Amino acid sequence: MAGFRVRPLETASRPDWRITCFFVDRAHRRKGVAAVALDGALHEIARLGGGTVECYPEDAEGRSVSASFLYTGTVTLFESHGFERIRRLGKHHWVVARTVSRAAVRDGRTVAS
Repeated sequence: MAGFRVRPLETASRPDWRITCFFVDRAHRRKGVAAVALDGALHEIARLGGGTVECYPEDAEGRSVSASFLYTGTVTLFESHGFERIRRLGKHHWVVARTVSRAAVRDGRTVAS
């Protein structure tokens, strides 16, 4: 393919971690399960050294969206956990990111710093 070149991403622009989706059984949707899963993921990321975390949620604010389409989470969920909008991916999808600090770990458990 003449003229086709893949341009490598800048190392600085690559996140250390990506959270791409949540699977929540239909019987448990709208009960805060995704928020608990996000809390757990961020806790593990901190325990494993922290870093930049990038996610790709849907902006569902002000419109009706089937829960089955919210497998990437909502922008509101991520913003409530300290994420900021970085850039738009589509009409209703965003890249959001935040930096998670390394957690202090003692005897295999995370402790407050």
